[in-house]
Amino acid sequence: MTIIALGGLSGGGARTLGPAVAQALGADYVDRLILTDIARHVGATVEALHQREERPPTRAERISRMLRRILERSAVTGAGGDPYFGPGVAAFLTEEYEDIPQSTITRGHELEDDRYIEGVQKVVTEMAEGGNVVFVGRGAYVILKDMPNVLRVGIEARLEDRISTIMARERLTQEAAAAVITERDNARGYYFKKFFKMDNPDDPSLFHFVINTSDVGQDYAVKLIVDAFKAQQEGKLGPVKVGSAA
Repeated sequence: MTIIALGGLSGGGARTLGPAVAQALGADYVDRLILTDIARHVGATVEALHQREERPPTRAERISRMLRRILERSAVTGAGGDPYFGPGVAAFLTEEYEDIPQSTITRGHELEDDRYIEGVQKVVTEMAEGGNVVFVGRGAYVILKDMPNVLRVGIEARLEDRISTIMARERLTQEAAAAVITERDNARGYYFKKFFKMDNPDDPSLFHFVINTSDVGQDYAVKLIVDAFKAQQEGKLGPVKVGSAA
């Protein structure tokens, strides 16, 4: 089973590395954009999915089915709204951090923080338990930190490179891209503090290791992650104990 959780600031390169790592390992890739598409269509496609049993499901359909099964069993869906995608969970899983209102985390319904984050943790954990997956974002590396078969990798880059990435990806000016990064960093920090009680979500101790994509190219970064994951599965990733043979 392949489970890798990548985490890092916007524009750091995780969204580029994630699909490449997933492809190298034959795993499903899950990030905000994929979940957005699924959240938008899951209610309308439930019947269509039942009608397509004769052919292998696409990756999006596999993830859609998994999310539907999880949320149908979850108490969080009892809060109202879409019966297949609870309102609070949908917001946290699919929106940029700065797009989620800081005064309330639900759409038309009050949902207590502990119940809200419980729903998020349930989705991420059961997706991890359900199959081979590479997560990017959503605090997956925190939620899955106690699962021994999860490789947690931090992705970072220098600010000027992050700005360049956002400029190219979102077709923004340098000034606008810098403003977007500041807003997303602040919003991300707010939510990690609110829901995970963490002041520094980029603390290196949260990860097995951190890759600086300003200095490490994508091909080698993918190789590092894949090799580290394989070593972890073989019990060879941890440090050599003092007094043991090298």
